[in-house]
Amino acid sequence: MRLVPSLLLLIGTAVPISAQNLPLLDAAKIRLLSQEISGDAAYKHIRFLSQLHRPRGTEKLWQAAEYVAAQAREAGLTRVALIKQPFTQPPWNTHFADLWIIGDRPERIASTLQNDVHLAEHSRPTNITAELIDIGGGTEAEITGKDVRGKIVVSFGDIRAVMRDAVLGRGAAGVIAYPDPGAPPNGIVGAGLGRPDQVPWIQLTRGPVDGRDPTFGFSLSLRQGLALARQIKTSPTPLRAHAVVEADSGRGDRTTPWQVLVEAYLPGTDPAAGQEIVLTGHLQEEQHSANDDGSGVANLLEIGRALTRLIADGRLPRPRRSIRFWWTTEIHGERQYFADHPEASRSMWVAINQDMAGAEQSIDLGRKQDITRLPASRFHFFNDVAESVTEYLVAANTIYLAAIRNGTDFYPEPYFAHSGSQHRYAAEMVWYHEDSDHETFNEPPIDVPALSFTNMPDRFIHSSEDDLWNVDATQLGRNALSAALMAYIMASADAQAAPTLAAETVGRGEERIARNLRLALGWLAAPGNAAAHYWEAIDQISYAVWRERRAVRSLAEIAPGAVDTIPLLEALGRREREATSRIRDTWLRSRGAAPAPSRSAAEQTLEGMTPAIVGGPGEFLAHRLDIKEVKGLNPIMRGAIFGLIDGKRSGRDILRLAAAEAREAGPVYYGVVTAEHVLAALEAIAVTGLVRLR
Repeated sequence: MRLVPSLLLLIGTAVPISAQNLPLLDAAKIRLLSQEISGDAAYKHIRFLSQLHRPRGTEKLWQAAEYVAAQAREAGLTRVALIKQPFTQPPWNTHFADLWIIGDRPERIASTLQNDVHLAEHSRPTNITAELIDIGGGTEAEITGKDVRGKIVVSFGDIRAVMRDAVLGRGAAGVIAYPDPGAPPNGIVGAGLGRPDQVPWIQLTRGPVDGRDPTFGFSLSLRQGLALARQIKTSPTPLRAHAVVEADSGRGDRTTPWQVLVEAYLPGTDPAAGQEIVLTGHLQEEQHSANDDGSGVANLLEIGRALTRLIADGRLPRPRRSIRFWWTTEIHGERQYFADHPEASRSMWVAINQDMAGAEQSIDLGRKQDITRLPASRFHFFNDVAESVTEYLVAANTIYLAAIRNGTDFYPEPYFAHSGSQHRYAAEMVWYHEDSDHETFNEPPIDVPALSFTNMPDRFIHSSEDDLWNVDATQLGRNALSAALMAYIMASADAQAAPTLAAETVGRGEERIARNLRLALGWLAAPGNAAAHYWEAIDQISYAVWRERRAVRSLAEIAPGAVDTIPLLEALGRREREATSRIRDTWLRSRGAAPAPSRSAAEQTLEGMTPAIVGGPGEFLAHRLDIKEVKGLNPIMRGAIFGLIDGKRSGRDILRLAAAEAREAGPVYYGVVTAEHVLAALEAIAVTGLVRLR
């Protein structure tokens, strides 16, 4: 099937779109998936996982991986494999840790019997009775003049710094840490005044510091820490504590550094065609980690079970493309897999990551589900599939005042878990961010378009409070349904679906171009450096149309001959000329002749280089972390610069695209990208040998 060339006809032939209609999949299939996917079933998996303290290289992480592999087999997924991977860091297991105040009124302060996060990760074995001494924030001024040798220091400073200065530097025995009472609560980690009973998950260094191993550390809540500091101050005699830590570096074949990845498949009807859809969630975290990322791990199991069941029963057609499930060691697991199997990414089409996908949204600061858009360098019509699914589920689970007049006085198409809430679905597509498993697909040299589910704000992450009460089975199920719809639509895409997919991509692309035109016209009207505003406005349109060309070209991947992209690309060229003329006319009416372009020294240098990727997945695994930060440049934009390297673009082309991407999102999100930033970023990458600056 070939699409008609006219954009107006193309959009007009699409299924009519209403607020509660998902045009990319028929209503019967949507309802089947909505009814089969169970947030309650996913929640049961979290109940099991939340018992396990599962940092990297621990026996309980392996136990979690074995559980997931068994559940994947039971769900009917195929080719289930539990893969032990090498890792750069040694394993560490804690078996028991206890901390008591001793004396006339003995008191247990912290214990792994209460919560595993009470023990700082990588604490070394100990059995010691020692005096406690309060050193406040652990600064040089607070330690100077105090005799800490052989004592256990109590501090609200950074535990690694306190370990270095007080223990390794001055002979203290160990550290009891608690949150800084002066730190304001924030939207990410809430230990402190905002969450006084939260015990943070903290870590010591795995290896030696200046040739010496750290000893041990315990983590307390703010309330506990302040009470202990007060007790030390008011006690008529020195306060003494007994600390016990039983830990080791693993047993059997897991005494060497390792990490884990569990893999499974839902095979398509034409697996030889490639184009796998990959679903990811990460296994390793602290005890509980119910939302981060027990929710993602559980949802992948439930998506696999639901799709397999519907397909096996004949109620849902088996999709053409296979769906690969990866339960990983976050980020590192994928990077290691690609290094071990450099060809693997060639069969992967798109990826969906679930990380923190079950947040109870009524608590704390009013959390919402964020689903990342694709970065501009990996733009694809898959982004419009995700946008469409997200908007559909939000509309289906939201009450509208105007709709009440039509007799719809509740959610139009509600999804509820049996044991979950009836809150609305607060979710939206947001600008791309990194820091989870989807990052590894988007980054060079893998180059697979990937998005991620991540809720924000979250002041419970990496603490004792990321527990079962933190997860809502309804939101868990909605996010599983959302990811399942995205995956199934992509896995099933064929020539018959191509017109609707193209209509969605072209229509949303027009909206995106119009947004960038609005921004550009606004800059022309703003005071300040008029010449700079003019060229930024021109670049913004060029960037917007370049990105839409990527989306349109990706439509050709659906099936041979399904989409004639030539007329669509020609229409984008006309749209670019039209928008650019609008900017020039606006300038001419108010300012006169267009300003002459100027080039800074950094821009001239960028103009003369054509960066190219020269490393493969193995080299990137070995040296990616060697790339130095660039002062003043948002790390996400450093990744964007990296992703724009294709061996054809000049450094200045990369600058224009990266700067426009940052401007579109706004300075709060990505900051500002300058020529100096881009030049420094490219040079920092080139130093590692992963890129050649020809």
